[in-house]
Amino acid sequence: MSFIRAQNLKRDDGGAVIRGSAAIIVSTYAPGQKHHSKQSVRENLGKVLWLHLDKKSGIFLSPLRGSVGYDAGKDEFFEVSASDDRLPATAKAQEPARHVVFGDAYVLLEFMKARGILGLLRNINNRPAFYARLLGHICHAVLRDCSRISCDDFLEKSFLAHLLRETPAGSFATDTPFFTQMADDRMKTAFFQAWAKLMKKLYPGFGGCCYVDSTPLPNDVEDNPYNALCRHGTNSSGIQTRLALIPDEQTGLPVRYCLIPGNVLDLSTLQSVREDVCKTPGVTITSLVPDAGYASKENLAAFADPQKFGHLLLRMPAKKGYPFKTLYWEVKDKISKGKYAFVRHGHTYFGEKKEIEVFAHSFHAFVYADQENALNGFRKYLDSHEDEYGKLRDKDKDYYRMKFGYFVLLSNTDNTPAGALDEYFGRTSIEGFFKTSKEHMCLLPLRKWTETTIKGKLLFDMISIIVYIELRKKLKAGKISVSSMIGKAQSLMCLCNSTGNVNVDTPSKGARLAMEALDTSKDFNKVP
Repeated sequence: MSFIRAQNLKRDDGGAVIRGSAAIIVSTYAPGQKHHSKQSVRENLGKVLWLHLDKKSGIFLSPLRGSVGYDAGKDEFFEVSASDDRLPATAKAQEPARHVVFGDAYVLLEFMKARGILGLLRNINNRPAFYARLLGHICHAVLRDCSRISCDDFLEKSFLAHLLRETPAGSFATDTPFFTQMADDRMKTAFFQAWAKLMKKLYPGFGGCCYVDSTPLPNDVEDNPYNALCRHGTNSSGIQTRLALIPDEQTGLPVRYCLIPGNVLDLSTLQSVREDVCKTPGVTITSLVPDAGYASKENLAAFADPQKFGHLLLRMPAKKGYPFKTLYWEVKDKISKGKYAFVRHGHTYFGEKKEIEVFAHSFHAFVYADQENALNGFRKYLDSHEDEYGKLRDKDKDYYRMKFGYFVLLSNTDNTPAGALDEYFGRTSIEGFFKTSKEHMCLLPLRKWTETTIKGKLLFDMISIIVYIELRKKLKAGKISVSSMIGKAQSLMCLCNSTGNVNVDTPSKGARLAMEALDTSKDFNKVP
């Protein structure tokens, strides 16, 4: 049995507690002891702020829990608001001093401040409470480093809980209201307008030359309004939502994005994307580098004129209606000739340009054979399909020697084979963006049930991925990874006390290295 024991308790004439301390006492059966019981202190409750006359419940300033209530009858603690009428006028709900992680959130916020991102985020919404919640979620998304720790648990062990104390860490456990606010289209437009303006200060040509690409977002959530049955980009059919992204060619960073159903790869998709981009001033789509799924008859008919849609470059699909294999037989005898060879990224390529017609429209076809991939793929094929290969016609055997390195790029504008391949390799920057979003930032699965929360989550994910990629770029110059920076910075702890100060420990060598890599190293004793 437990009860509250008060010491040196004094009340004023109105019954309010003036002074006194208390503790939780546990009484246990002890044969041979006086009254056959033994009493021991289970927990020190600290200063008494309010105590019921029957002494069975009260509010205390605990050195362990801060301002907290305790009910001895239920043997339960309960939360206390600073505005609780039972508290004396001079008392306020206070947090106990806590030793928490400081370094990782500090260097991230300092980096975002120096980069101009903090000011940008503050201005897209004029509500301080929303801004604080946005910072908490972004720090969690970037600094959890692929772990499954929840946002509220992450904040509880960080000095961010002290920095954002007007927004309780426990409230971050539910993100639906936050994503609902993020879903406002005005916020999306405001962010990307401000983002384009900020990037143009750093990269003067930012947004002047952009292209369109998309990726499937598999999702098993029922009734997702963006879901559709699709097999593009996967080995089998599945329910997907597609994310269409418009990156800047110079930096690979996004200037806009939109969501489309998984099975929509038509002209209307690209038209809607272009209309969406018009909402961001100073951004122009001059190039389309979509995947092969967009190579439909209708799309190619529209793309044939570069004046209408801009420059087009995409990989020709190996299916009916396209001269994919025909082009191979036309260049077969030239593949081994040094005249057509060039080297890119450690691979030796054959390349030749052809003028062709596809669905009655003129295009430039750039025919390639990657010698290294062709040889490696052919070797692997023979290891497991030797009998099948032996039954092929001699003509088909010749094709299989190049099949695994052979591909064709289709374009509506002229170029050299080497130039067109360099341009297509630029597409790998956006593939890196998608890979980062899925592997490092846990973009998938979507796990949202309404159109509103899906929209809000995607905007938040875009902002978080942008911060992560900018952080990684900065750290790359210092030859340190994001994961390494986070690990080293987390060794720097601090003591948050109830007076509003953060007393920072002495940084270790690793913590200083992490701060120096982001130009945030400084001498400090206290951080307000």
